[in-house]
Amino acid sequence: MLDTKRISQRVLMVLIGIIAVAFCLFFLIGYDNPYDEEPMFNAPRLTGFVLILAYVMTIGAFVLSAVSIIMALRRRDKESAVVNNIPATRIAFAVTGGVAALLLLTFLIGSAAPMNINGTQYAQTLWLKTADMFIYTAVAMIAVAVALVVIFIVKSRR
Repeated sequence: MLDTKRISQRVLMVLIGIIAVAFCLFFLIGYDNPYDEEPMFNAPRLTGFVLILAYVMTIGAFVLSAVSIIMALRRRDKESAVVNNIPATRIAFAVTGGVAALLLLTFLIGSAAPMNINGTQYAQTLWLKTADMFIYTAVAMIAVAVALVVIFIVKSRR
């Protein structure tokens, strides 16, 4: 029987292989087809395939995350709440709640102003705010990570 580490490594390698094949096919089969309405742009033949692959992987990631959370909550016991005098459960809930709050906050402050991209206007408020949410959240989390690394380096040198 394979241990968890080997299973996750094999799943990662299979996913990387599927993605590599999909993108090779995307760029090698009909990538240079001119777009009917604007010949200056490309209309690759396998765009739909790449989009479906992205949707399937995103939905799969959400489903696996939900299953993992449910299984972890079921297996959780009171002894694992504090490990080596570190409140592991409290830290996990604080991080989860913090990320959820950050996502909500960045969604609320995201812009819904319409955008013109390649001559097409995009005005769907939900998707504009969602895109801003992910960008702002990623930037905020990277900034916090860099700040914490700098703080811990300064503290460790004292």
